[in-house]
Amino acid sequence: MSVRTKTYGFLIFIIVFVAAAYLVTPWITGSGSTTQADSKQEGSTPKDDKETTVPVEVALARTGEISASINSTANLKAVRQVGIAARTEGVVKELLVEEGAYVDKGQLLCRLDDTQPAIQLQSARQKLAQAKLQLEKAEILQDKTDVQVANAREDYERYQKLFNESLVSQRDVAQAKYRLEELEHDMRASSSSRRELVHRVDELEAEINQAELEISRTRIEAPFSGFITQRDVDLGQTVRNMDTLFSLADFSPLQADVFLSEKDASLIKAGQPSTVFSGVETDTGLHGKVARISPVVDQSTGTVKVTVELVHGDRLFKPGAFVRVEIQTDTREGSVLIPKRAIVEEDGESFVFVAHENEVTRVRVQLGYQNGGSIEILNGVAAGDSVVVAGQGGLKEGSKIRLVEAAV
Repeated sequence: MSVRTKTYGFLIFIIVFVAAAYLVTPWITGSGSTTQADSKQEGSTPKDDKETTVPVEVALARTGEISASINSTANLKAVRQVGIAARTEGVVKELLVEEGAYVDKGQLLCRLDDTQPAIQLQSARQKLAQAKLQLEKAEILQDKTDVQVANAREDYERYQKLFNESLVSQRDVAQAKYRLEELEHDMRASSSSRRELVHRVDELEAEINQAELEISRTRIEAPFSGFITQRDVDLGQTVRNMDTLFSLADFSPLQADVFLSEKDASLIKAGQPSTVFSGVETDTGLHGKVARISPVVDQSTGTVKVTVELVHGDRLFKPGAFVRVEIQTDTREGSVLIPKRAIVEEDGESFVFVAHENEVTRVRVQLGYQNGGSIEILNGVAAGDSVVVAGQGGLKEGSKIRLVEAAV
Protein backbone atom coordinates (compact mmCIF):
# COMPACT_ATOMS: atom_id res chain seq x y z
CA MET A 1 0.00 0.00 0.00
CA SER A 2 1.29 3.39 -0.94
CA VAL A 3 2.07 6.15 1.44
CA ARG A 4 -0.68 8.32 -0.02
CA THR A 5 -3.26 5.64 0.60
CA LYS A 6 -2.13 5.30 4.24
CA THR A 7 -2.31 9.07 4.75
CA TYR A 8 -5.84 9.34 3.35
CA GLY A 9 -6.96 6.42 5.51
CA PHE A 10 -5.58 8.02 8.67
CA LEU A 11 -7.33 11.34 7.91
CA ILE A 12 -10.66 9.57 7.30
CA PHE A 13 -10.28 7.80 10.72
CA ILE A 14 -9.72 11.07 12.51
CA ILE A 15 -12.73 12.68 10.82
CA VAL A 16 -14.98 9.73 11.75
CA PHE A 17 -13.71 9.81 15.39
CA VAL A 18 -14.34 13.55 15.79
CA ALA A 19 -17.83 13.19 14.24
CA ALA A 20 -18.69 10.34 16.59
CA ALA A 21 -17.46 12.32 19.63
CA TYR A 22 -19.54 15.34 18.59
CA LEU A 23 -22.68 13.23 18.35
CA VAL A 24 -22.15 11.34 21.64
CA THR A 25 -21.22 14.37 23.96
CA PRO A 26 -24.71 16.02 24.08
CA TRP A 27 -26.22 12.71 25.03
CA ILE A 28 -23.75 12.19 27.85
CA THR A 29 -24.10 15.78 29.08
CA GLY A 30 -27.87 15.67 29.01
CA SER A 31 -27.89 12.38 30.83
CA GLY A 32 -25.57 13.73 33.53
CA SER A 33 -27.58 16.90 33.96
CA THR A 34 -30.75 14.95 34.24
CA THR A 35 -29.20 12.67 36.76
CA GLN A 36 -27.86 15.60 38.79
CA ALA A 37 -31.17 17.40 38.66
CA ASP A 38 -32.94 14.24 39.64
CA SER A 39 -30.49 13.81 42.45
CA LYS A 40 -31.14 17.36 43.63
CA GLN A 41 -34.86 16.87 43.30
CA GLU A 42 -34.76 13.64 45.22
CA GLY A 43 -32.56 15.17 47.96
CA SER A 44 -34.72 18.30 48.52
CA THR A 45 -37.61 17.79 50.89
CA PRO A 46 -39.87 20.42 52.57
CA LYS A 47 -38.24 22.01 55.59
CA ASP A 48 -39.37 20.78 58.98
CA ASP A 49 -41.85 23.01 60.83
CA LYS A 50 -39.34 23.54 63.65
CA GLU A 51 -36.98 25.19 61.13
CA THR A 52 -39.62 27.64 59.84
CA THR A 53 -41.40 28.58 63.13
CA VAL A 54 -40.19 30.57 66.16
CA PRO A 55 -40.52 28.97 69.62
CA VAL A 56 -42.25 31.39 72.01
CA GLU A 57 -43.81 31.49 75.46
CA VAL A 58 -47.17 33.23 75.87
CA ALA A 59 -49.34 34.49 78.73
CA LEU A 60 -52.99 35.51 78.86
CA ALA A 61 -53.96 39.12 79.42
CA ARG A 62 -56.19 39.34 82.47
CA THR A 63 -58.27 41.87 84.35
CA GLY A 64 -57.40 42.82 87.87
CA GLU A 65 -56.47 45.54 90.33
CA ILE A 66 -53.26 47.52 90.00
CA SER A 67 -51.82 50.38 92.01
CA ALA A 68 -49.52 53.24 91.17
CA SER A 69 -46.66 53.63 93.59
CA ILE A 70 -43.62 55.73 94.46
CA ASN A 71 -40.42 53.86 95.29
CA SER A 72 -37.54 54.91 97.47
CA THR A 73 -34.93 53.40 99.76
CA ALA A 74 -34.19 53.91 103.43
CA ASN A 75 -32.79 52.33 106.57
CA LEU A 76 -35.17 50.99 109.18
CA LYS A 77 -35.17 52.47 112.64
CA ALA A 78 -36.88 51.58 115.89
CA VAL A 79 -39.62 53.88 117.14
CA ARG A 80 -38.02 53.87 120.57
CA GLN A 81 -34.29 53.31 120.99
CA VAL A 82 -32.53 54.59 124.10
CA GLY A 83 -29.35 54.22 126.05
CA ILE A 84 -29.93 53.12 129.65
CA ALA A 85 -27.54 55.02 131.92
CA ALA A 86 -26.54 54.62 135.55
CA ARG A 87 -28.17 57.13 137.91
CA THR A 88 -25.69 56.67 140.73
CA GLU A 89 -22.14 55.52 141.35
CA GLY A 90 -21.33 51.96 142.33
CA VAL A 91 -19.85 48.59 141.51
CA VAL A 92 -21.78 46.18 139.30
CA LYS A 93 -22.74 43.37 141.65
CA GLU A 94 -25.08 41.40 139.38
CA LEU A 95 -25.45 41.24 135.58
CA LEU A 96 -28.67 39.60 134.37
CA VAL A 97 -29.07 40.11 130.59
CA GLU A 98 -27.01 39.88 127.43
CA GLU A 99 -27.22 41.45 123.97
CA GLY A 100 -30.16 40.16 121.93
CA ALA A 101 -32.29 39.35 124.96
CA TYR A 102 -35.93 40.45 124.99
CA VAL A 103 -36.88 42.17 128.25
CA ASP A 104 -40.18 43.34 129.68
CA LYS A 105 -40.86 46.77 131.10
CA GLY A 106 -39.47 46.99 134.65
CA GLN A 107 -37.30 43.88 134.29
CA LEU A 108 -34.04 44.00 136.25
CA LEU A 109 -31.03 44.25 133.92
CA CYS A 110 -28.21 44.60 136.45
CA ARG A 111 -27.71 45.61 140.07
CA LEU A 112 -25.09 47.81 141.71
CA ASP A 113 -23.71 47.42 145.22
CA ASP A 114 -26.24 49.08 147.59
CA THR A 115 -24.44 48.54 150.93
CA GLN A 116 -23.82 52.22 151.71
CA PRO A 117 -27.32 53.55 150.94
CA ALA A 118 -28.78 50.57 152.83
CA ILE A 119 -26.81 51.58 155.95
CA GLN A 120 -27.92 55.18 155.52
CA LEU A 121 -31.50 54.00 155.22
CA GLN A 122 -31.31 51.93 158.40
CA SER A 123 -29.74 54.82 160.35
CA ALA A 124 -32.37 57.27 159.13
CA ARG A 125 -35.16 54.92 160.14
CA GLN A 126 -33.76 54.60 163.65
CA LYS A 127 -33.45 58.38 163.99
CA LEU A 128 -36.98 58.76 162.71
CA ALA A 129 -38.30 56.36 165.31
CA GLN A 130 -36.60 58.37 168.10
CA ALA A 131 -37.85 61.66 166.70
CA LYS A 132 -41.41 60.35 166.50
CA LEU A 133 -41.18 59.22 170.15
CA GLN A 134 -39.95 62.65 171.22
CA LEU A 135 -42.69 64.25 169.16
CA GLU A 136 -45.27 62.10 170.87
CA LYS A 137 -43.98 63.22 174.32
CA ALA A 138 -43.97 66.87 173.22
CA GLU A 139 -47.57 66.58 172.06
CA ILE A 140 -48.60 65.08 175.40
CA LEU A 141 -46.79 67.86 177.26
CA GLN A 142 -48.41 70.48 175.07
CA ASP A 143 -51.86 69.05 175.70
CA LYS A 144 -51.13 69.12 179.44
CA THR A 145 -49.91 72.71 179.24
CA ASP A 146 -52.98 73.75 177.31
CA VAL A 147 -55.20 72.38 180.06
CA GLN A 148 -53.17 74.12 182.73
CA VAL A 149 -53.37 77.43 180.87
CA ALA A 150 -57.10 77.09 180.50
CA ASN A 151 -57.50 76.41 184.27
CA ALA A 152 -55.19 79.31 185.20
CA ARG A 153 -57.14 81.65 182.95
CA GLU A 154 -60.38 80.65 184.68
CA ASP A 155 -58.78 81.20 188.10
CA TYR A 156 -57.51 84.63 187.12
CA GLU A 157 -60.94 85.65 185.81
CA ARG A 158 -62.61 84.35 188.99
CA TYR A 159 -60.13 86.25 191.23
CA GLN A 160 -60.74 89.38 189.18
CA LYS A 161 -64.47 89.17 189.88
CA LEU A 162 -63.89 88.52 193.59
CA PHE A 163 -61.58 91.51 193.78
CA ASN A 164 -64.24 93.70 192.23
CA GLU A 165 -66.57 92.50 195.01
CA SER A 166 -63.83 93.21 197.63
CA LEU A 167 -63.70 89.50 198.57
CA VAL A 168 -59.98 89.01 197.77
CA SER A 169 -56.96 91.24 197.89
CA GLN A 170 -54.98 92.76 195.04
CA ARG A 171 -52.15 90.39 195.90
CA ASP A 172 -54.33 87.34 195.22
CA VAL A 173 -55.24 88.70 191.81
CA ALA A 174 -51.58 89.40 191.01
CA GLN A 175 -50.56 85.86 191.97
CA ALA A 176 -53.29 84.39 189.72
CA LYS A 177 -52.16 86.56 186.86
CA TYR A 178 -48.51 85.56 187.35
CA ARG A 179 -49.48 81.90 187.36
CA LEU A 180 -51.39 82.33 184.09
CA GLU A 181 -48.52 84.13 182.37
CA GLU A 182 -46.03 81.47 183.50
CA LEU A 183 -48.19 78.67 182.09
CA GLU A 184 -48.72 80.57 178.82
CA HIS A 185 -44.94 80.84 178.50
CA ASP A 186 -44.58 77.11 179.06
CA MET A 187 -47.27 76.52 176.44
CA ARG A 188 -45.37 78.57 173.86
CA ALA A 189 -42.15 76.72 174.67
CA SER A 190 -43.78 73.29 174.33
CA SER A 191 -45.44 74.37 171.08
CA SER A 192 -42.08 75.50 169.68
CA SER A 193 -40.47 72.23 170.76
CA ARG A 194 -43.27 70.30 169.11
CA ARG A 195 -42.83 72.22 165.85
CA GLU A 196 -39.08 71.50 165.90
CA LEU A 197 -39.78 67.81 166.34
CA VAL A 198 -42.31 67.87 163.51
CA HIS A 199 -39.65 69.41 161.24
CA ARG A 200 -37.15 66.82 162.43
CA VAL A 201 -39.55 64.00 161.57
CA ASP A 202 -40.15 65.50 158.12
CA GLU A 203 -36.40 65.84 157.60
CA LEU A 204 -35.74 62.24 158.56
CA GLU A 205 -38.58 61.01 156.35
CA ALA A 206 -37.03 62.91 153.43
CA GLU A 207 -33.66 61.35 154.32
CA ILE A 208 -35.28 57.92 154.24
CA ASN A 209 -36.88 58.68 150.88
CA GLN A 210 -33.49 59.76 149.52
CA ALA A 211 -31.84 56.58 150.81
CA GLU A 212 -34.61 54.48 149.28
CA LEU A 213 -34.17 56.37 146.02
CA GLU A 214 -30.42 55.69 146.06
CA ILE A 215 -31.12 52.00 146.63
CA SER A 216 -33.65 51.95 143.79
CA ARG A 217 -31.06 53.57 141.52
CA THR A 218 -28.75 50.63 142.12
CA ARG A 219 -31.36 48.52 140.33
CA ILE A 220 -31.03 49.10 136.58
CA GLU A 221 -34.42 48.27 135.04
CA ALA A 222 -35.88 48.34 131.52
CA PRO A 223 -38.00 51.49 130.97
CA PHE A 224 -40.06 49.68 128.31
CA SER A 225 -40.26 46.27 126.66
CA GLY A 226 -37.79 45.59 123.86
CA PHE A 227 -34.50 44.02 122.83
CA ILE A 228 -31.08 44.66 124.36
CA THR A 229 -29.09 45.80 121.33
CA GLN A 230 -25.84 46.55 123.16
CA ARG A 231 -24.26 45.88 126.55
CA ASP A 232 -21.55 48.31 127.69
CA VAL A 233 -20.99 47.11 131.25
CA ASP A 234 -19.25 44.14 132.87
CA LEU A 235 -19.61 42.38 136.18
CA GLY A 236 -17.47 44.06 138.86
CA GLN A 237 -17.07 47.27 136.87
CA THR A 238 -17.23 50.58 138.74
CA VAL A 239 -19.69 52.87 137.01
CA ARG A 240 -20.26 56.56 137.46
CA ASN A 241 -23.44 58.56 137.31
CA MET A 242 -24.75 58.87 133.69
CA ASP A 243 -22.49 56.12 132.30
CA THR A 244 -24.36 54.24 129.54
CA LEU A 245 -24.81 50.59 130.50
CA PHE A 246 -27.23 49.17 127.90
CA SER A 247 -28.96 50.11 124.64
CA LEU A 248 -32.62 49.12 124.41
CA ALA A 249 -34.82 49.19 121.30
CA ASP A 250 -38.51 48.50 120.72
CA PHE A 251 -38.84 46.77 117.34
CA SER A 252 -42.61 47.14 117.12
CA PRO A 253 -43.29 49.08 115.12
CA LEU A 254 -40.29 49.79 112.90
CA GLN A 255 -40.14 52.93 110.79
CA ALA A 256 -38.41 54.08 107.63
CA ASP A 257 -37.82 57.72 106.70
CA VAL A 258 -37.85 58.28 102.92
CA PHE A 259 -37.07 61.62 101.29
CA LEU A 260 -39.20 62.48 98.26
CA SER A 261 -39.48 65.39 95.88
CA GLU A 262 -42.18 67.95 96.51
CA LYS A 263 -44.12 66.63 93.50
CA ASP A 264 -44.12 63.05 94.75
CA ALA A 265 -44.78 64.07 98.35
CA SER A 266 -47.88 66.00 97.21
CA LEU A 267 -49.41 62.69 96.06
CA ILE A 268 -49.08 61.12 99.50
CA LYS A 269 -51.34 61.40 102.52
CA ALA A 270 -51.02 60.03 106.04
CA GLY A 271 -52.50 56.55 106.30
CA GLN A 272 -51.81 55.52 102.69
CA PRO A 273 -50.79 51.84 102.36
CA SER A 274 -47.20 50.94 101.56
CA THR A 275 -44.98 47.89 101.24
CA VAL A 276 -41.47 47.56 102.66
CA PHE A 277 -39.14 45.10 100.92
CA SER A 278 -36.04 43.65 102.52
CA GLY A 279 -32.79 44.64 100.88
CA VAL A 280 -31.61 41.03 101.20
CA GLU A 281 -34.78 39.24 100.05
CA THR A 282 -36.24 41.51 97.39
CA ASP A 283 -39.42 39.44 97.10
CA THR A 284 -40.08 39.61 100.83
CA GLY A 285 -42.36 42.51 101.68
CA LEU A 286 -44.35 43.62 104.71
CA HIS A 287 -47.38 45.85 104.79
CA GLY A 288 -47.00 49.33 106.19
CA LYS A 289 -48.63 52.73 106.16
CA VAL A 290 -47.61 56.36 105.94
CA ALA A 291 -47.38 57.51 109.56
CA ARG A 292 -46.63 61.20 108.96
CA ILE A 293 -45.37 63.70 106.41
CA SER A 294 -43.04 66.53 107.30
CA PRO A 295 -44.70 69.94 106.84
CA VAL A 296 -41.45 71.53 105.63
CA VAL A 297 -39.07 71.09 102.71
CA ASP A 298 -35.40 70.49 103.43
CA GLN A 299 -33.65 73.52 101.95
CA SER A 300 -30.39 71.69 101.30
CA THR A 301 -31.93 68.78 99.36
CA GLY A 302 -35.32 70.10 98.27
CA THR A 303 -37.00 66.95 99.61
CA VAL A 304 -39.79 66.18 102.05
CA LYS A 305 -39.41 63.55 104.76
CA VAL A 306 -42.12 60.89 104.74
CA THR A 307 -42.21 58.37 107.60
CA VAL A 308 -43.52 54.88 106.82
CA GLU A 309 -44.43 52.57 109.67
CA LEU A 310 -44.51 48.77 109.46
CA VAL A 311 -47.84 47.31 110.57
CA HIS A 312 -46.28 44.03 111.72
CA GLY A 313 -42.63 43.18 112.28
CA ASP A 314 -40.58 40.24 111.06
CA ARG A 315 -37.22 38.74 111.98
CA LEU A 316 -35.82 39.73 108.58
CA PHE A 317 -36.54 43.36 109.34
CA LYS A 318 -34.26 44.86 111.96
CA PRO A 319 -33.28 48.42 112.87
CA GLY A 320 -30.57 49.70 110.54
CA ALA A 321 -31.51 47.28 107.72
CA PHE A 322 -31.52 48.66 104.17
CA VAL A 323 -35.02 48.42 102.66
CA ARG A 324 -36.96 49.46 99.58
CA VAL A 325 -40.17 51.33 100.30
CA GLU A 326 -43.12 51.32 97.90
CA ILE A 327 -45.91 53.79 98.70
CA GLN A 328 -49.24 53.36 96.87
CA THR A 329 -50.70 56.58 95.48
CA ASP A 330 -53.68 55.30 93.42
CA THR A 331 -55.52 52.04 92.70
CA ARG A 332 -57.51 50.99 89.62
CA GLU A 333 -59.83 48.00 89.42
CA GLY A 334 -60.77 46.01 86.32
CA SER A 335 -57.60 46.96 84.44
CA VAL A 336 -56.15 44.83 81.63
CA LEU A 337 -52.88 43.43 82.94
CA ILE A 338 -50.03 41.59 81.23
CA PRO A 339 -46.51 40.64 82.34
CA LYS A 340 -44.01 43.48 81.92
CA ARG A 341 -41.64 41.21 80.02
CA ALA A 342 -44.12 41.10 77.14
CA ILE A 343 -43.38 44.75 76.29
CA VAL A 344 -41.05 45.53 73.39
CA GLU A 345 -39.71 49.09 73.21
CA GLU A 346 -38.85 50.61 69.85
CA ASP A 347 -38.31 54.25 68.89
CA GLY A 348 -39.95 55.44 72.10
CA GLU A 349 -43.08 53.37 71.53
CA SER A 350 -44.29 50.18 73.18
CA PHE A 351 -45.40 47.04 71.32
CA VAL A 352 -46.52 43.51 72.12
CA PHE A 353 -46.88 40.44 69.94
CA VAL A 354 -50.36 38.94 70.16
CA ALA A 355 -50.56 35.23 69.29
CA HIS A 356 -53.35 34.00 66.98
CA GLU A 357 -53.16 30.21 66.63
CA ASN A 358 -49.73 29.69 64.95
CA GLU A 359 -48.80 33.27 64.04
CA VAL A 360 -48.42 36.65 65.71
CA THR A 361 -49.58 40.20 65.19
CA ARG A 362 -47.44 43.16 66.25
CA VAL A 363 -49.63 45.60 68.21
CA ARG A 364 -48.77 49.05 69.52
CA VAL A 365 -50.03 49.55 73.09
CA GLN A 366 -50.47 52.38 75.58
CA LEU A 367 -49.12 51.64 79.03
CA GLY A 368 -50.62 52.56 82.40
CA TYR A 369 -49.57 51.74 85.93
CA GLN A 370 -46.79 49.27 86.71
CA ASN A 371 -46.63 47.21 89.86
CA GLY A 372 -44.29 44.31 90.51
CA GLY A 373 -44.16 42.09 87.41
CA SER A 374 -47.44 43.36 85.94
CA ILE A 375 -48.24 46.36 83.76
CA GLU A 376 -51.54 47.95 82.83
CA ILE A 377 -52.53 48.17 79.14
CA LEU A 378 -54.81 51.10 78.40
CA ASN A 379 -55.48 50.13 74.76
CA GLY A 380 -54.28 47.65 72.15
CA VAL A 381 -54.83 44.41 74.09
CA ALA A 382 -58.04 42.92 75.51
CA ALA A 383 -58.49 40.53 78.41
CA GLY A 384 -58.03 36.94 77.21
CA ASP A 385 -55.53 37.78 74.46
CA SER A 386 -52.37 35.68 74.36
CA VAL A 387 -49.27 37.84 74.40
CA VAL A 388 -45.73 36.64 73.78
CA VAL A 389 -43.56 36.96 76.90
CA ALA A 390 -40.44 35.15 75.67
CA GLY A 391 -38.95 34.79 72.19
CA GLN A 392 -39.91 38.24 70.84
CA GLY A 393 -36.39 38.80 69.49
CA GLY A 394 -37.03 36.51 66.51
CA LEU A 395 -40.51 37.79 65.68
CA LYS A 396 -41.98 40.20 63.18
CA GLU A 397 -45.46 40.87 61.86
CA GLY A 398 -47.03 37.60 60.70
CA SER A 399 -44.22 35.33 61.98
CA LYS A 400 -45.11 31.67 62.44
CA ILE A 401 -44.76 30.43 66.00
CA ARG A 402 -44.93 27.34 68.06
CA LEU A 403 -45.66 27.41 71.78
CA VAL A 404 -43.26 26.12 74.40
CA GLU A 405 -43.86 25.67 78.10
CA ALA A 406 -42.22 28.06 80.52
CA ALA A 407 -39.16 26.71 82.30
CA VAL A 408 -39.87 25.86 85.92
